[in-house]
Amino acid sequence: MLYPIFLKLDSTPCLVVGGGTVAARKVKGLLTASAVVTVLAPKVCRELRFLTDSGRISWICRGFAQGDLEGYRLVITATDSAQVNRMVYEEATDRGMPVNSVDDPKHSSFFVPAVARRGTLAIAVSTSGTAPYLARRLREYLESKLYSGLEADLERIRAARARIVAEDAGAEGKRQCMERELEPLVKKILRRMDST
Repeated sequence: MLYPIFLKLDSTPCLVVGGGTVAARKVKGLLTASAVVTVLAPKVCRELRFLTDSGRISWICRGFAQGDLEGYRLVITATDSAQVNRMVYEEATDRGMPVNSVDDPKHSSFFVPAVARRGTLAIAVSTSGTAPYLARRLREYLESKLYSGLEADLERIRAARARIVAEDAGAEGKRQCMERELEPLVKKILRRMDST
């Protein structure tokens, strides 16, 4: 059983080993989380070349070698080589570093879920790396339910919660206020999602 978690990666140095379109998808996800991304690959696809040329990522133009994980906090491998995946996994494990090998669950310490996003809301779907196609289809279904006004409704909940937390009502009083004030807002969101 996995422990689901959302990581804060602001300004965190992350390495992506591989330069193809799958690597590009992983790079985009890391950039969305404000990570500092370096790609390590002998060649890169057009999208990664654009990100390199625009200064959004760094590119080390060669294959993986022992010691390449020095200075990074998280690594993703997106290569076609089981040997490279294993080498990266072993070094990352030795360093206590989270590692994901795309399509290689055996050489992964974490899995990247399919994520439906709307503003601050993120709904993650994972099959622990066993059925990524199903995870993607479920994400697409959930995304279809996230209506256009959802961000404004989420902001109303955030503001109400912030006001309640600031009150001097004690833990039980705050819990009751949250339930009383937030439940109608949540029910409204769920009704709108059901009707989408």
